[in-house]
Amino acid sequence: MTRRAVVLVAAALVVLATTAGTSAFSAATIDRGLAVSVVDDDSAYLGVTLEQTDTTNGTTNLTVTVRNQFPGDSTLSNVTVTANGAAETVTSLQSGEEATITFENATCDSTVTIEATGGGVDVALERTIDC
Repeated sequence: MTRRAVVLVAAALVVLATTAGTSAFSAATIDRGLAVSVVDDDSAYLGVTLEQTDTTNGTTNLTVTVRNQFPGDSTLSNVTVTANGAAETVTSLQSGEEATITFENATCDSTVTIEATGGGVDVALERTIDC
């Protein structure tokens, strides 16, 4: 074989090697089953109960009870409940414990926001004050 033929074969191999695939993959699609159970607020991991009393002229006294129902030793380090622009914070809620917060003269049909964090948990929810 001549020198010229060797160079051409080598060049062809280089071109082939740089353009051919490596038999690797860059993406995959996997189907997995997922089951999600939807429960009422009082049965959820972050149990929430809203109770309205003394409703008059579009306002009510609102009592919000929050329960840490996460399994094991999941401690919520910060639970904040906001209604009518006022925020109340509970700094620690052990698994199985509950805290009650009352807002006087909360506006009917406004929103209550509950945010809880801690122990690898981050929960946020909004509920309407139904009067």
